[in-house]
Amino acid sequence: MIKSLTIFVFLLVCLVVSPSLLGGHPAFADGVSRQAQLMPGKKTLFRRIVVKPGAKLMSKPGTTARVLEHNVPTFSVYYVYGEKNGFTEVGANSSGEAAGWIKTDRVVDWKQSIVVAFNNRASAGRVRHLFYKDVDQLAEDLETYEDPAAFASSEHAVAVEPENAINDTNNFYLLPILDHESTYFPDDNEGNLIQVASVTSREAKTEEQEFKVGVVFVIDTTKSMVPFIRQTKEVIEQIGVELQNSELSGKVSFGLVGFRQSKKTNPGIGYHVKNLLPLGEEADVDHFVTAIDKMEVAKVATKGFREDSIGGIAFARSDNNWEPYSAKYIILVTDAGPKSPEDGDNFAHQLDIPELAGDLNDGGIKLLVMHLKTPQGKKDHQGAEARYRQVSRFVGSVNDLYTSVKGGDIGTFGSKVSTLSNLIVTTSSKIYNDSEIQQPDEADTSTEANLQRAARAFQLEFRGNQQGEQAPDFYKAWTIDHAFGAYSRQALDIRIMLTRNQLSTMAGNLREIVDQANRPGGIIDANAFFEDIQELAVRTSNDPTQVRDDQKLGDAIAEYLDDLPYKSQTTAMTMTDWVTLSAPEQRDLMNALESKLLYYERVHNNPERWFPLHEDAVEGEHVTTVSLDRMP
Repeated sequence: MIKSLTIFVFLLVCLVVSPSLLGGHPAFADGVSRQAQLMPGKKTLFRRIVVKPGAKLMSKPGTTARVLEHNVPTFSVYYVYGEKNGFTEVGANSSGEAAGWIKTDRVVDWKQSIVVAFNNRASAGRVRHLFYKDVDQLAEDLETYEDPAAFASSEHAVAVEPENAINDTNNFYLLPILDHESTYFPDDNEGNLIQVASVTSREAKTEEQEFKVGVVFVIDTTKSMVPFIRQTKEVIEQIGVELQNSELSGKVSFGLVGFRQSKKTNPGIGYHVKNLLPLGEEADVDHFVTAIDKMEVAKVATKGFREDSIGGIAFARSDNNWEPYSAKYIILVTDAGPKSPEDGDNFAHQLDIPELAGDLNDGGIKLLVMHLKTPQGKKDHQGAEARYRQVSRFVGSVNDLYTSVKGGDIGTFGSKVSTLSNLIVTTSSKIYNDSEIQQPDEADTSTEANLQRAARAFQLEFRGNQQGEQAPDFYKAWTIDHAFGAYSRQALDIRIMLTRNQLSTMAGNLREIVDQANRPGGIIDANAFFEDIQELAVRTSNDPTQVRDDQKLGDAIAEYLDDLPYKSQTTAMTMTDWVTLSAPEQRDLMNALESKLLYYERVHNNPERWFPLHEDAVEGEHVTTVSLDRMP
C-alpha cells in the first residue's frame, strides 16, 4: 500500500460535503447562509487551506482591520470563501458564515486529504520513528546507520515518536503529507521520503483508568467441539485459582460467546450466535465456569463444514462493553473455517474478514485464533488458516495471533490454551505493576512471542493514556514511510481524512449500487446495471456531461473517488470490464462492497470516531480517518 505513495502528492484528494445532509445550519446574525468556493472542475468538492505559523484572523481584508484571533493555531484547517487584497476569507464549515480573513501568504492550499498515523510499534516490531528538518540530512543518516537502534543516537532528528502509544480518541492528531521524494533504501527496498506536518489537539488529555483485562472466548458449539469446551473450562478453572491469590484478583473479566450456523438454514440448530456471559464486573472465573457448564452443543449437524465464526467474533466485539478494559482479547476456538458471507445467512450479514479485522483494530482488540485441525476438516485447513491469519494479523507487521492444533489433539489443545491463557495473565500483571514487557527476539514468530508483542502494545497504550501522550510537536519535517533500519516493515498507516457528510454520501450511493445488484437479475443485465450507475452519477454531480459510454463504477459512489491515490478494481471498473467477469466474480465484488458498507455504517454511528477541527464546526463536518485499504 505505502509503495504506491510515489503518486500520492500528484493526486488531489479532497473532501466532498453535501449541504443537504447537514440537517440544517446554525443561525447567523445576518440570516444569510453562504457557501464556500468549489475546487476548479468539481461540483461537490470545496477548497480547503491549512494555516502557516504566525497567522492572524482579521475582521476584514486589510492589515488595519480588527484582529479576531492573534495566533491562529498552526495547521488549522479552513474552507475558502473568497480572496481580496492579498487576504483569504475562511470559514470553519463549507456552508454558513465565514469566520474572517487571513493573509494569503500565511495559508497553503491543502489539495489532498492524505494523512499518516503511527501504528503501535510494539506489535509492528519497529523502533521509534524519527523526523528531520532537512531532507538531505535524512538521506545521509539513512546511508550512515544500519542497525535500527543506531538511529536513536542521531543528533539531526528534530522530533521523535513518543515512547508510548498515542490514544487518538483522547488526543486527536493528524500528520498530513505535504511533499515526497521516491527513493531506494540501503537494503534495496523501494519507498519514500515524505514531508509531513503535525496537527495535534491543543491540550493533552490524560485518562485515569484502572487497569483491567477483558478476555472473551468465542467458541464453536457444534457437535464436534464437546471435548474442547470441557478442556477450556478446566484451564480457566486453574487460572482462577492463580488469580484469586494475585494482585489481578478482580481485575480480569471473562466473557463467553457461542456460535454455529443460522436457524433458517439449519432447522433445529437452536441459537445462531449467543452471548452466554457478557463482559462486566461480575464476569469472573466462577461465572465463566457456570456459563461454560451450561454451554450446550448443537443437537443437529450443520450444513457444510464451515461455521459462522465471523458472526461470533463480530458479536463479541459489538455486544460487549470493552471501554473499561485496557487489555482486550478475543480467543476463538474452532475446528472449522469461517463461513463466507457470500454463502448467505451469516449473523453479521456481508461483513467479511478484511472489514472485521479493521473493526477489531479500531476497538483496540487482539484476536487469538486456536484452530483445531481435525482430520474431518482436512480439505478446509489451508483456506481457513489463510483467513484466520488475515483477521488476527497485527497492523504494519507480518505477525499474527493464529495457532493451530495438529490433528485436533485434545492434549495438545489443553497445553496450548493453558500456556497462552497464563501468558495473558503474567503479561497483564507486568502492565499492572508497570514492569517492562520485553520485546521477543525478532526471529521468534511463535504465537507465544506474538502474544507477548500484543501485551507490550497494550502496555504502551495504557501508559500513553495515563500520561496523555501526544504526537511530536513540529511545524513540518521529513521522515520515511518505512521503519528505520527495517525497511521491509510498514511504519506509518496511510489514511484518508473524511467528513461525516462525506462518509454519508459515499455510503448512501454505495448502498444504491449494492441494492440494485441484489435485486433479481440486478447484475445479469450489464446495460441496465450501468444505466443506473450513470443516473446515480448525474444525481451526485448535477452535471449531465458526466454521462458517458465508459462510465466507471466509482463515478457513482462519490466525486472525490476520482482523485484517490490508488486505483482499485472496483472504482475503475467500466461496463466493458464488468461483462468480462463471470457471475460468481461479479457477486464476489458486490459482496466485498457490501462488507465495506457495513464497516462504514459502524464508523458513522460510533461517536468516538469523530472529531471537530474547529469548535464551531457543525456535526456533519466533524472528521475521521479511514485506512486506504478500507476504501471501495
